[in-house]
This record gives sequence, C-alpha cells and structure tokens, in this order.
Amino acid sequence: MAIIAAGYITAGNPLIYGYGTTADASLADAMACLASAQIEIVDDDADTTDHHGHTLRRSDLHTHPATAALLALVEDRGGDCSWDVAGGVACTWDERANAEALVTAAVAVAH
Repeated sequence: MAIIAAGYITAGNPLIYGYGTTADASLADAMACLASAQIEIVDDDADTTDHHGHTLRRSDLHTHPATAALLALVEDRGGDCSWDVAGGVACTWDERANAEALVTAAVAVAH
C-alpha cells in the first residue's frame, strides 16, 4: 500500500491545526483555527513577554501533504489525533503500519 497524498495538513507537533486541498488552504485554515483559539503566532526572534495568552512560534508550524484517511480523521475528530509522516506524507498510524508491513513482507519474499 503506497502512501498517497490527497490534501495537506498544517501542524505544530503533535496537534493538527488546519487542513485543506492545497498547502495555502491548509495554512489559512490553521491560522483561522489558532486565531479563534486566541493563540498568537509570533516570529522566532520574539523574546518579549509583552504577549498575552498563548503563543506559538511561526517555525513550529509545518505543512505536510496528507492522506485522505488522515484528512477524514481530522474532519471527524479534530486535530488532536495520532499521526505520523511516511515517505514525506502525513498519514494515520494504521496507514504507516500497513505500509511498513508490506515493505517487510516484500523484503522477506525477495530473500
């Protein structure tokens, strides 16, 4: 089973803050989510204590291609879910385990 991207997620490990069909849409969704939760995005060099409430450094946000199953999981349960990156694509833990099992089986057959 190949891990195939169907959209994108934007996350601050381990939470997924946004998702969308494009990287830009995912980032915009994440920014809207963070704003509605009153989490301020600060630049990496912002060492001030003038910020009120919760903050997140801009460099802590990462956008990844994502599988349809992970996008559906986020849609259904929100961004506090188990996920990983396999082959450069964010996926569910089950997808990663299935992909690894197929690779292991293929290697065993080859020997």
